[in-house]
Amino acid sequence: MKIQLDCHVLKNRFRLFECMLLFASSVAFFSCSSTPERAMKVTTTANSADVRYENANNEFASGNYELAKLHFSQAYNIAFSVDDPDLLCRIALSGISYKIVTGTMDAADSSAASFIDSLSAEEILTEAKYFAERSSRNPVLSAVCSICEVNIELARGKTNFMIYENYLKNAEKALQKEPYYLAHSYRAFGDVCIRSQKYDLAAEYYTKAATLHTKNRYLFEIGTDWYGVARAHSLGGKKSEAISAMENALKFDRDSENSSAIASDYFAVAKILMKGNVTNEDKKNARKNARWAASIFRSVGLEANAAECEKFALGI
Repeated sequence: MKIQLDCHVLKNRFRLFECMLLFASSVAFFSCSSTPERAMKVTTTANSADVRYENANNEFASGNYELAKLHFSQAYNIAFSVDDPDLLCRIALSGISYKIVTGTMDAADSSAASFIDSLSAEEILTEAKYFAERSSRNPVLSAVCSICEVNIELARGKTNFMIYENYLKNAEKALQKEPYYLAHSYRAFGDVCIRSQKYDLAAEYYTKAATLHTKNRYLFEIGTDWYGVARAHSLGGKKSEAISAMENALKFDRDSENSSAIASDYFAVAKILMKGNVTNEDKKNARKNARWAASIFRSVGLEANAAECEKFALGI
C-alpha cells in the first residue's frame, strides 16, 4: 500500500506524466494486493534440525541407541549452524538422558564427532545451561536443566535427597504450563523417592507423571511412567500392584509399537513373579514371560537382551 500512496503523490505533483503514473500506480496496487508478503524469518534449517531431533527421540525411546545418537548429533550440528539456543538446549538435555540410560556418563573420546561421545554428562549439562540462558524460554529450560542435574547426581550414586527435592519443587513451579516437562519432574521425584526407599510416595509420583503424560497424549512416555510405578510397588513388596502396573505399561508400549519396551515389560513381569511368595503357577508364568521377552528382543536384533531372558528362564 505504501507504493500505491507514493504513486498517487507523484501523480498529483507531475500532471504531465499522469497516464504513465496511473499505469504504474495500478501495477503497484496489483502487486501489493495479490502477492504474499516476503517472509522476514527463514526456518528451513531449524525445522530440519527439529525433525531430526524428534526422530532421535523416537529411536531412543525404542531402544535403537546407536541410531538415536547419530540423529541427536546431526540435529545438534544443524541447530548450531543456525544458532538456535532453544533447540540446542533441548538436544543437549536429551543427550544427557542418553548417557544416563546407556551408562556412558563420562566422555568416551574428546575428539569424537558426536557431542555425546566427546563430553561427559556434566559437561553437556554446562552447555545446556548456557543455551537456556540465551533462549527466550530461559525459565522453562533452566528448570528442565535442574531436573537433569538431579538425574545425573542419582546416576552417579549421590544421595543429597533433600537438595534434590528442593531442586524439583522449584522446577515444578516453573513448569506448570509445560505438561511434558512437568511430568518429567514428577518422574524425577519418583526416582529420588526410590533411592531414599520411600516406595509408596515414589509410586504416587510416577502415577502423577503417567496421568499427565496420558492427558496430553505423550504416548511414548506413558509406558515408562507405569514401569516406574511397577518398580516402586515391587520394591515395596506389593506384588499384585506391581503386576497390575506392568499391565498398564505393556498396554501403552504396545500402543506405541515400542518393541524393546514391550520385551522389557514382559521380562519385568517375569522378575516380579519370582519375588516374595512364589507359587508353582508363578514360576510357570515367569518362565513363559521371560521366554516371550527373549523372542521379542530377538525379533529386533537385541541378542544380548534375549540371552539374558533365556538365562533367567532356565534358572527358574
